[in-house]
Amino acid sequence: MSKRSKLYSAGIAVVIAANMSMTVFAEVSAPGVTAVTESAVQPGPGVGNMESTGINESTEAESGVAAETLPGNTTGPVAGDAEASPEENKADYYRNLDVSQLDAEHLSTLGEFFKDSVIIGDSVAENFQRYNLTTGIGDAVSDNFTSLAVAGYSIKKALLPNNGSNIHPMIQGKRYRLPEAVNMIGAKHVYSFFGYKDLNDVAAADNYEKLLQEIQAANPETDITVISTTYMTKNFQNSEYNNEKVRTLNEAMKLKCAANGWGFIDVQDIMSDGAGNLPEEWSIDKQIHYNYQYYIYWVNEMKRYALEKLGI
Repeated sequence: MSKRSKLYSAGIAVVIAANMSMTVFAEVSAPGVTAVTESAVQPGPGVGNMESTGINESTEAESGVAAETLPGNTTGPVAGDAEASPEENKADYYRNLDVSQLDAEHLSTLGEFFKDSVIIGDSVAENFQRYNLTTGIGDAVSDNFTSLAVAGYSIKKALLPNNGSNIHPMIQGKRYRLPEAVNMIGAKHVYSFFGYKDLNDVAAADNYEKLLQEIQAANPETDITVISTTYMTKNFQNSEYNNEKVRTLNEAMKLKCAANGWGFIDVQDIMSDGAGNLPEEWSIDKQIHYNYQYYIYWVNEMKRYALEKLGI
């Protein structure tokens, strides 16, 4: 089993501090997904309030697998550790980097890196910004994000003209297509999460590339990074919307990002039960949306991505 698959097993019980609570929301993000609004306070995992994984904790401890904690503890090297130089094995170094022990200088550098960032996409992306404004407050990543995400948005819808009735981000009471909206808010870094509503479209990856190219053309000084589409729960899959299509879309987008000079942050497997599905106990609706606390995995991967790009 890969280290990232093991993170699921080991990480659930310690992702969030003890007895944390929050109000969670979710909207439709794929055809057939029922809109969910949970007004009840949901406790996050923690001491005396754990989400059970069925894993024997002593076995996990003996195996040497460390848990992903807030803000992210791994068995990997600490940034700047002379004994684990990035030159030795750059990819593995950053993949396993312990971002829970970053010093003030590294955190300040990350804050500058993510300054003027925007998340675009559907309701899963929209909920990332809700995480940023609640649990994520004070974090070097979360504090630097704004959002142009829209519940129910899709790649296909984002390509539609702005006729006043189509779904597009709203700024000061008016809707704007993404290329214009990104320019209006002065974003320097675009992080994009789409995919669920487009899984039944054979042209999804090509359309995704077209959308991002439009954004890039209208904002030539803005860099673009795709966050991989994450899995749905095992029992929510059907012939048109399933995790095999999620994997296919992500593989296609990795290639398109490389060809266009865009970044790609892969959270597909970290947000997995180890068998290629979103864990049901992580999900608000047992479909595609996750409880807020699990966005810590996004944040940690963003930090590793940034540190690798910066070479520190």
